[in-house]
Amino acid sequence: MKALLLRRAGDLRLVETAVPEPREGEVLVRVAQCALCRTDAKMWRRGHRDLRLPRVLGHEVCGIPEGESGRCVVWPGTACGQCDACASGRENLCGAMRIMGFHRDGGLAEFAAVPESSLVPVPATLDGRIAALAEPLACTLNAMDRVALAPGERVLIMGGGPVGLLMGLAVLALESHPFVVEPDPSKLQKSRMFRDHTGMDASESPMGAPWDVVVNAAPQAATLLEGVPRIRTGGRFCLFSGFTGSEMIPVSWLNELHYREIQVSGAYGCTRQQMRRALSILDAHREDVEWLIEDTVTLDKVPDALSRIWEGRVLKVVVQF
Repeated sequence: MKALLLRRAGDLRLVETAVPEPREGEVLVRVAQCALCRTDAKMWRRGHRDLRLPRVLGHEVCGIPEGESGRCVVWPGTACGQCDACASGRENLCGAMRIMGFHRDGGLAEFAAVPESSLVPVPATLDGRIAALAEPLACTLNAMDRVALAPGERVLIMGGGPVGLLMGLAVLALESHPFVVEPDPSKLQKSRMFRDHTGMDASESPMGAPWDVVVNAAPQAATLLEGVPRIRTGGRFCLFSGFTGSEMIPVSWLNELHYREIQVSGAYGCTRQQMRRALSILDAHREDVEWLIEDTVTLDKVPDALSRIWEGRVLKVVVQF
């Protein structure tokens, strides 16, 4: 089969390799679509804390399990099922977690061996390109679960890339009100049709205050420093995107958390149940989400697509097999 193998940072090669042999509890999936994200681009350019090389990347996967006709998306995690996190329904926090495209080979290949328990059926009405966005949307649902978003609340989303826009869709689906902040006017222009179709408000700088919830959908510390003062007293901040810089957090910011009892929640990954919810939302908004998919490429064009993603020049790109 054809696969894209990352040998080391910067060295991504299209190779011919054997079709993987499923182990006990696994099934062979013929990959139909694999969406690309900035994490894939980061692993290609710089590596990642959880990446084990060499590796076939790709964790936003839609495909057809061997011997079946129906399509599934793949929850990319493999959890132990026995620890406290798994027992409490927070399998994304399992200490033994192994992630598709990080610890085991992912979806940038014609076939992938995945745990049968990780398969989530796709509605028959949903295009596979859109279904492949279930994982990032599920991660934003996890963020909203962490802050216990209630209907009617106002959410300020700091970052207007693909994940920030999917965060806005999650907020809308939860009957609340998102506002996306994106300082790059070219990115705002790219997302205009999606935002117009969903009725999502946005600007280059934060507007309106106070907000019930602020969430960072970008890795700059400024999203934290600028966002917290705009939270209502007793409101919540969700740390969704990990920070990449080395900026120091001022004591005055920490004191604001203290004096105004602002709750801070982290959010990482998603659960299988959140993937199921994400598919339902995508199915209900499939015509809107089409505006997020800016390009569909073949496997050999992935390096160019990752370059565009890394430079912030494109929204979602989906690999079609």
